[in-house]
Amino acid sequence: MFSVLVVSILLLVIFIGWLVWNKVFRLRDVDTVSKERSARIDIYSSDMKFDLSDVKVGGGLKAKCDYARWVNAKDQKKYWIAEGGVGHRWEEMWLEFTSAGTGEVLINIRGSYFKDIKQRHHDVWVDDFQVSGAQVKNGDFEMIDPDGMPAYWGWSGSKKRYSTDGSQAHSGKCCALVWHDIPLIQKIKVEAGKKYRVGAWFKAYSK
Repeated sequence: MFSVLVVSILLLVIFIGWLVWNKVFRLRDVDTVSKERSARIDIYSSDMKFDLSDVKVGGGLKAKCDYARWVNAKDQKKYWIAEGGVGHRWEEMWLEFTSAGTGEVLINIRGSYFKDIKQRHHDVWVDDFQVSGAQVKNGDFEMIDPDGMPAYWGWSGSKKRYSTDGSQAHSGKCCALVWHDIPLIQKIKVEAGKKYRVGAWFKAYSK
């Protein structure tokens, strides 16, 4: 009887400790949020002309990377993806690669694909996109075009998905809300044999 009581108390202490850990540290919200909110960066050579090698991923997010397994085998190493679960704090994810050719690499910043994508949007905020080794335009999204949208970015989002009042931004006043089917897109120029790093800051969308 005494041993049962001790075990019960021990289990209770462990459970309370787990609750406190979640309450204080929130597990970066990844366990509860990443199932619905995941950041993603796609990189691929324009017109699938050349491979991207030495691909690495890093940053505050527990991100992973892989090549595009749904395209033809000969083109898979031309297209890479980095993705990681996000919480309600801004965290960075970056993707590093070496270009096998000279030309352009397309960058897509989006949310991850989920099976219920037709029923629900899995939205994430993105801000402060940076490139090491090449030039990017309006990486902080602070430049607004005449239509009220982030300048120099291909994007089919709406003004409602582009925050400009500083309430959501990682820095400055502007950031954009993306999901799998509405990515931010921009090209960067690369040279064969050179290493590049692209990265951005992400956080989960809260209704």
